Amino acid sequence: MTTQTTMESLFSRPEQSGSWMLSVYLNVDQSEQVNLNRKFEIQLEHLISQARNSIQEAEQNEAFERAAKSIRDFVSTYTPHGRGLAMFFDCGDGFFWRRDFDIPFPNIVRWDNIFLLQPLMDSLDQFDRYGVALADRSNLRLFSVFLGDIEESVRKEFGPGRTRHIKTAGNDHMGSASHIQRKADEQVRANLRRAVMAVDSFVQTRGLQRLVLAGTPEVVAELRGLFPKRVASRVIGVVDLSIHASEQEILAAVQSIADAYERSTEIEIVNHVLTTAAKTAKAVHGLGSTLNAINNNRVWQFIYSAGLSAPGFECSRCGALFAIEGNDCPTCGASLRRIDNIVERAVEHAGNKGAKIEVVTGEAAASLDSAGGIAAFLKTRTARRA
Repeated sequence: MTTQTTMESLFSRPEQSGSWMLSVYLNVDQSEQVNLNRKFEIQLEHLISQARNSIQEAEQNEAFERAAKSIRDFVSTYTPHGRGLAMFFDCGDGFFWRRDFDIPFPNIVRWDNIFLLQPLMDSLDQFDRYGVALADRSNLRLFSVFLGDIEESVRKEFGPGRTRHIKTAGNDHMGSASHIQRKADEQVRANLRRAVMAVDSFVQTRGLQRLVLAGTPEVVAELRGLFPKRVASRVIGVVDLSIHASEQEILAAVQSIADAYERSTEIEIVNHVLTTAAKTAKAVHGLGSTLNAINNNRVWQFIYSAGLSAPGFECSRCGALFAIEGNDCPTCGASLRRIDNIVERAVEHAGNKGAKIEVVTGEAAASLDSAGGIAAFLKTRTARRA
């Protein structure tokens, strides 16, 4: 399973000035005929050959072959465990990062001075981590869902034995039945209080911002009513499930809730950033203004439409990004080079500088496209418009 810690080992790396890097995204989905019998290796060879043909300098070609060999050697013994495989090799220090994902990637090989992180960041945003709490009156199961994977993290059984409710009783046993009922109710309440403590600890230690509650409607309602505000505010939906449901049954039931929440959140974010940019100096939109904010390290949340692409220019020395070509970089005076898709660079630069990345789709993307397809919330003041 891919965890947040393993992702941080990639995103927290310092920039390697002048270093050449190989980024590879490979579709290895075994449900697709084109990938069976290890045909994904043929796809990889084709992409590597295309990238090699674009290299002119002998020294750079030597570095490329070293990186390509590391990628090939790994893939030659690799057994697919997901639908997508991402690999990154830095020729500067030999850093090699690779991970399976249960999400598809387009087949891409990129040879550049910076890792191509946009496809991965898009996936991280679209498949953000969330938790699932599945409970009945005496059991609790807690799950973490990330990038299409589900993992059971906690399984607890509460109380000395199975609790039960008494539906009917004869008149001569009314008092006894009432006592038994009270004891059963007390045990259920005690179990649910313990469940609340376990869920609270799970949410806090995992840093979860979203939680789906699962179980019978009665238990879910009781449990939700006992949550402290810090947990209740993170509940994004509920679903009726058996405590014995399999992981795949649970994932299938809760994913639509998470997807709907993501879409509604995207719409809110786009409306907010565009309104803020129009009324205050705390946000910008449009390619030039947003790139300027990134250059000045002013962005705390970077927002763009999925699939957005636009040409631009990058400083050959300091890496500053521009929407319009100039004679030289206004920051350091070095020459500018043309970039086919400056949005890729913007995503990578913003992410490397610690900005939160938000990629939007559907209705939210349509709204953002009308304002240039790209925007940002700023840290303190509005960067000058380019």
